[in-house]
Amino acid sequence: MSSPRSAVLAALSVGALAVGATGAFASYDTGGSTDTRNGSPGAFRAASYINGDAGANPNVDPNSSCFNRDQFDYQRISTRASGNPGNRNVHNDACFLDMNNNKADGPASFQSFGTGYISACPDPDGAGEKYAVLRDTNGDGRDDLCFQSGYQETGAPGDDEFHARMNKNKGDGGRQRVVWCSDADADGCTDEDVKDQIKIKWFRPSR
Repeated sequence: MSSPRSAVLAALSVGALAVGATGAFASYDTGGSTDTRNGSPGAFRAASYINGDAGANPNVDPNSSCFNRDQFDYQRISTRASGNPGNRNVHNDACFLDMNNNKADGPASFQSFGTGYISACPDPDGAGEKYAVLRDTNGDGRDDLCFQSGYQETGAPGDDEFHARMNKNKGDGGRQRVVWCSDADADGCTDEDVKDQIKIKWFRPSR
């Protein structure tokens, strides 16, 4: 007998694949280009941005949002003692937008490349049917894929968007790239068209 969560994933996947099969989705990269398969713009685009956490991250535009994306952060490495999500973590939010800039729902993933890792992958609706899965796909000890079956629906700020946090608390500085995408098969963003990305440059202060 399948679990309620499996049923939700199956339903979401079928819906997303049905739309994708028509060529209706658009692919928007960081520069905002579109995928015009079949000669017409797609109906949905991905928008990923860095949230400044109400001024807690001063390097980020305080007005950063799905409609005004700040997609680069220069961030100091967190202390190891701070654990997860980390005292200097980077808050990555995202949303699907239709042609009228309305937010849309569906299964999606954050996938991290380079240095750093995903330090928080919250459940979208707490005790509801939606769910999140955080995992290490390449066995290097760092979580690099956060799958969420839908956007946040909790009655709190941030609803109708997707959320994750990035962190680095070991070693020297480096670059982290985080791709966010529509992901009906929950296997990451490499094979997806509807996606966007942010970039983080981590640094350790000189002693």
